[in-house]
Amino acid sequence: MKTVVRLLVVVVLLAVAGLAFIFSGFYDVAADAEHTNPVQWVLRTTQSRSVHRRAEEVRPPAWMAHPDPAVVRKGLVHYHEMCVTCHGAPGVRISEVGQGLNPAPPELSGPAEDEAGETFWIVKHGIKMTGMPAFGLTHTDDDLWAIVAFVQKMPDLTPADYQKMAAEAGVTAEPEGHMHEHGEEGEEHEMSAAEEEEHRRMHEQGGGH
Repeated sequence: MKTVVRLLVVVVLLAVAGLAFIFSGFYDVAADAEHTNPVQWVLRTTQSRSVHRRAEEVRPPAWMAHPDPAVVRKGLVHYHEMCVTCHGAPGVRISEVGQGLNPAPPELSGPAEDEAGETFWIVKHGIKMTGMPAFGLTHTDDDLWAIVAFVQKMPDLTPADYQKMAAEAGVTAEPEGHMHEHGEEGEEHEMSAAEEEEHRRMHEQGGGH
């Protein structure tokens, strides 16, 4: 009986300590401040295991093994409209919006980290507190599978390949290194070497989509 009471006391003390920490405002929630390593591990592991468990029930359509080029182009159009801002593309840098997110969204033009079913689940349902929306609320499963088909093909594309596919699909893809205008006077700004290094560091440490 004493052991049970002691355990209850420990649980209550931990709960009180946790509430005190929450209400203290001590933890920095600013997007430009990295989470501590333990918090990063908890967030990445929780996300990875949650997605993996739920994606086990996802069954890709048979055509995903050899998607039609027209479907891939359709996926590119949707990707260009909804995803390139945060995830970039071959030769297309992640936008200033994507660069300001924490955790940093992955650059999907690199080697694929997720299975097709996991990518589909993420695109359809989104990820809480990452900036990744649930596109299943506004798009059909066929649309989402088209995006997955394009995402799977994207690591094999060169910047020139991507520009050609974008032109064939009727969309305009701004090349990497393009200039941005800021302020009323149209002041031009290009990412400095230090900013690029910080951006790269955030992507290496961040997780998620």
